[in-house]
Amino acid sequence: MIVAVGGWRGCGATTVALALASTWASSHGEAWLVEADPAGGVLSGRVDMDARSVGGLERVAFPVDRCLAVDSFYEVAYRLGGLSMVSAPVDPFRAHSCHHPRVSWVPSLAELGEFVVVDVGRIRAATVAWDVLSIADVVVVVSSPEVSSVVSSAEWIHAVGRISPRDPGIDEGVARLCIVESPGGICFPRASLLADLGGVCVGWIPWDPAAVDLLHRGAAVGNRGYRRGGLIPAIDRLGRAVCDAVRPSMEVTS
Repeated sequence: MIVAVGGWRGCGATTVALALASTWASSHGEAWLVEADPAGGVLSGRVDMDARSVGGLERVAFPVDRCLAVDSFYEVAYRLGGLSMVSAPVDPFRAHSCHHPRVSWVPSLAELGEFVVVDVGRIRAATVAWDVLSIADVVVVVSSPEVSSVVSSAEWIHAVGRISPRDPGIDEGVARLCIVESPGGICFPRASLLADLGGVCVGWIPWDPAAVDLLHRGAAVGNRGYRRGGLIPAIDRLGRAVCDAVRPSMEVTS
């Protein structure tokens, strides 16, 4: 299952992607997080990974030796327990170039395992990460509850990714909304917003800086520090909702 996580005007996409992959790794023994933000990666600046793994996606896209992309993923991944992480280059020009690779790596995402989360950064009609969006089983659009952010994100989902008639779009029913309850701006009340969004919204994540700090430090999902906040339980519910969203389409094709 490939889950693309990004945002139209949202915040916290990388954190949601990291938390989701970490939760799946804890509960299923293995998961992948691939940072493919064409604007430049932030994962290596938040997680204390070794120097060999920093900007690993570039070495997958432009390998020195002839090899399969899936082998390159395994070679450059930073492993933290059952979680394997591949970070994007920090430099935006180099990160952008990973989406015009010498070796096509997007099809290899399906070979990495059962749970693969891809951070695609800002979602736009012309994003070079569209190849990832087109093969994703679920696209999770992260937004704050702030009025302009959630309205534009919901409209993008309603339009199945088409801002103009010429845009490629995504399959109907693939995209879902996840709200990160970050402070600031004029926000919709939670109850009324959830009622309006209905099944489109699959997660409401609390603003919990202490838990995010633990996550970046590599603390296991079962760490006692997470018990003080609601981040991990909310991410766990998000993960189950994402799996439930995929199952109907899997049953149809099986």
